[in-house]
Amino acid sequence: MVNWHAEHTLDTSAEPGDVWAKLEEVSAWPQWDTGITWAELSGPFSSGTRGRLEIRGEGRRVFRLARVEERSSFTALVKLPLAEIRHTHAQEACDLGTRMTHRIEITGPLSWFYALTRGRTLREGLAPGMRTLARMASARQS
Repeated sequence: MVNWHAEHTLDTSAEPGDVWAKLEEVSAWPQWDTGITWAELSGPFSSGTRGRLEIRGEGRRVFRLARVEERSSFTALVKLPLAEIRHTHAQEACDLGTRMTHRIEITGPLSWFYALTRGRTLREGLAPGMRTLARMASARQS
């Protein structure tokens, strides 16, 4: 059961392969997601692989790629005390190039607390981060 969520969809002229290349470049996530200071993955970009990241103002967290569908979508899961945050990044080809949809869900008994303390920042960061990601992926085509 999802207790809180935010979602944003953006169409970009970037090709799906270029968007995917930026998404699977975990160390570059802070370049388009300003809520992340640094990120690293401890293995291949595939389901089950763990990584670490530092969330601006909150400290270090461990995450797991809960589900990866090559060139289509992935979900990164961060466990918190009595809650978890799921970031799903999906993409599909569209007439313009690529339609990206990013969704953040907070579930668990303390989801209300994390929604109250982090929800606004998470929601407000979605659209700008996706616009930056789209620009970066488009630049790969040049």
